[in-house]
Amino acid sequence: MSASGLFVTSAGATVTADDIARALDAVKAGDAKVLYMHTELSFGSAVPGRKELLARLFELLRDTGVPTLCVPTFTFSFCNGEDYDIQRSRSKMGVLNEYIRQLPEAVRSADPLMSVAVVGSDVDLAAIPGRRSIGAGSTFDKLHARAGAKFLFFGASPSKCFTYTHYVEEREQVYYRYNRDFTGTVIDRGRASKETWTLFVRYRNVIPSSEGRLEKAMLEAGALRTARCGDGVIGCVDEPAAFDIIAGQLRSDVNCYLARPYPGDVLDPVFEAHDMVAL
Repeated sequence: MSASGLFVTSAGATVTADDIARALDAVKAGDAKVLYMHTELSFGSAVPGRKELLARLFELLRDTGVPTLCVPTFTFSFCNGEDYDIQRSRSKMGVLNEYIRQLPEAVRSADPLMSVAVVGSDVDLAAIPGRRSIGAGSTFDKLHARAGAKFLFFGASPSKCFTYTHYVEEREQVYYRYNRDFTGTVIDRGRASKETWTLFVRYRNVIPSSEGRLEKAMLEAGALRTARCGDGVIGCVDEPAAFDIIAGQLRSDVNCYLARPYPGDVLDPVFEAHDMVAL
């Protein structure tokens, strides 16, 4: 990678490939064996065309030397009353994740709710033995069992997109979420099958907090390493540290990620989804 510009910040500064590479190095992303990545192109206005930019960003991520890269390619298809086509259903997790999903070497999971795309050696992360999108056998469950797993926030904010939190909530069996079955059609290379998958969803009237308590705790503990990059930030946290902090907060105050506590008798199990993009 050269020093050519990839983004221009709101202040008119140029963000180069070298700048991004230095930020990735600063947060120790390259030390991972598995890097699960949330992405948002928040570094500035793009300079190259979209296809060239995405290719160069992916090359930067591959250049970290991490053996396995994994990105969420969630569709929540069954929640939205849609079929899920493993090869064709578009990800709702951003343009870089969608680019990675379409790479010839990418392996995508058959999960019609919370699929992932994996590039690298550990493609078993995309093999879900059961029908649970969160919990036992899920990709997050496999990550929890992997040594050297890290979460990378590539321009994305942990306060807005750290879906792994819900895996820990499932492990802790928080009262404000419940397992709900969704049934629909999964299509794999033209072959269709009817399947039922389970998702750990919020009760309808439960409102999550917007205070960013988890991100603050990870920063205060020194677990979340961050580096400014143009208008955005790159961050990285080890999976065990993230698990311990989330579980610790929930055990200290089960309502810590909610706008307010909810009495059990007001929880509403009615489920409605309109172009669902988050859990």
